Amino acid sequence: MNHSETFAISKIVHEIRNPLTLINSSLQLIQQLHPEVKDFQFWGQTLDDVSYLGSLLDDLASYNDETRFFRCEVDIRQLALSLEESIRPFLLETHKHFSLHVPSHLPSVFGNPVKLRQAFLNILKNAFEATSDQGCITMSVRKYLSDIIVIISDDGCGMNEEYLANIFTPFISHKSGGSGLGMAITKKIIEAHHGQIDAISVLGKGTTFTITLPHMNILV
Repeated sequence: MNHSETFAISKIVHEIRNPLTLINSSLQLIQQLHPEVKDFQFWGQTLDDVSYLGSLLDDLASYNDETRFFRCEVDIRQLALSLEESIRPFLLETHKHFSLHVPSHLPSVFGNPVKLRQAFLNILKNAFEATSDQGCITMSVRKYLSDIIVIISDDGCGMNEEYLANIFTPFISHKSGGSGLGMAITKKIIEAHHGQIDAISVLGKGTTFTITLPHMNILV
């Protein structure tokens, strides 16, 4: 990542952090004045998501600082289930469909859980934006030999060859108001975990992302 890209990301982080601080303060004030809001079904998840966003900003700000690239054993199954829980309010609001297929037992991966969550959420966000009302998105996770395979598919608008060729290129976006950073950061996160990400798309039929991550063999 060159100096101009680093500067742009730092500016974006700064611009997001200010309103996020205000949002967090407002949520805390609402809970203080109306403690009954804690009984709302999605209140706890909303607070968790705001907290996660703060962590994500911290992580993004230090993206080039390898000394802060904390790694640990990551339960990829639990991470997938947490993602499903986080997007549930959005699904209820938009009436879109999401299905998660994950086995009961999976090996862990060695990496950064915040960065991996960010990568998967970026892909899911693109999938939801690409689908129309009642659109369908699927996410499946499985073990294959020494790898964990994550496949995220949607039945949305798809992309032509030009869009697909540039999907991981920083600062190139075909979306109105898009920064062109989301998928570029996603690719860098996956590669930093010694993984690989590929995309195939058919215009008018949908897009599929395949992420391959090496898993930890905890018996060795």
